[in-house]
Amino acid sequence: MTKTDYRLAYEFLLKVYRNNAFFHVVMKENSNKRVKKIVSGVLEKHYELNYITDVLTDGKVKNNVRPLILIALYSQKFLLTPHNKVITEVNETLDSLGKGALKSFISAVLKKAERGENTLPAKSDKRYVEVKYNLPSWLVGMYRKDYPDRYEDIISAKEYPYNHIRLNKGTDEKEIYEADKGAKKTEYGFFVKNTKNIELLSCMGKITYMSYGSAMIASVLEAGNGKKILDCCAAPGGKAVAMAQAGADITACDIHDHRVELIRSYAERMRANIKICKQDATVFVEEWENYFDAVLADVPCSGMGVIGKKRDIIFNRTYEDIKQITILQYSILENVCRYVKNGGILVYSTCTVFKIENSDIVNRFLENHKDFHKEEMKIPFMNDGEIQLLPDGKGLEGFYICRMRKD
Repeated sequence: MTKTDYRLAYEFLLKVYRNNAFFHVVMKENSNKRVKKIVSGVLEKHYELNYITDVLTDGKVKNNVRPLILIALYSQKFLLTPHNKVITEVNETLDSLGKGALKSFISAVLKKAERGENTLPAKSDKRYVEVKYNLPSWLVGMYRKDYPDRYEDIISAKEYPYNHIRLNKGTDEKEIYEADKGAKKTEYGFFVKNTKNIELLSCMGKITYMSYGSAMIASVLEAGNGKKILDCCAAPGGKAVAMAQAGADITACDIHDHRVELIRSYAERMRANIKICKQDATVFVEEWENYFDAVLADVPCSGMGVIGKKRDIIFNRTYEDIKQITILQYSILENVCRYVKNGGILVYSTCTVFKIENSDIVNRFLENHKDFHKEEMKIPFMNDGEIQLLPDGKGLEGFYICRMRKD
């Protein structure tokens, strides 16, 4: 029996909600554009749809059927799918799930929604903030604390509809403009639409997809001329490959076998010569002490600077998670700084916007390591050795970068 679009969307949402899977991962199994639109839409309106569901059902909905109600409400409210068609698809899905007994209950809920019995929370309601921003209230509080005048702009920044690419050796800029006449040149490559011709250039090995922020981080290490560089949290390997292709002698490592394999696969595909190994960045390697000209600590983080692309990460994070991540971040920095030779460079970076993961970590490190100091970076933005980029919906995402010189 062929599964309905609602059934497929239901299964994908269960993976996100119940198994803590990421949207971009589960969607690799899907080629149905309507299903993708429904799943991404439900996640984008998660808090609003759940609030409406609770209002219309007095909170009496089991978790194993809730995703289907969210799908139906999203279709009805935001896709403007006719009520009768929504009911038909819901009923077909319930039959396929062996939950036909719920037809009348869900039909009644959707009928209430169609009549407008789904008032959103008042400002005095504790769920108002969550519904307004589609974020948990604790997370909105973190944005507001660090950016009291800008938090709403940061939260509401949309995903930029173009991909950033960098050119591989031997690729002429003319080829990019031929593949996408609207291509926009940057300091590190181009923003392009994902046309068939751009995809073809990628398959031919002429270009590499790499976010603008990631490309900027790689540039800060000023790779080239055989400079010995360690990328200590390197998976999936984009920055390591970029620096190797710039002429650096790269050692790239990560803590898990599958992440090491990602680096190896990327390097082989790009024909980049990289030393790859499995290594915990918090564990000292004696032979690396004072060995590298530069070390990149692009540490694990909450990812809250790129939620435009990965909105579902909010379902897999808590405030306690972020506090625990900061312990790991500082531990990595404290360890890998010992690998930098005198006069060498240490770069700390994340894809988040919170001070607790960024400037607080660096300030603490510099206070404890007087032999390191911040050094201005050659990037397109004014800086004193550190910079916090913020999502702007125009190509920038929430990346933090700090370059430090060892005296």
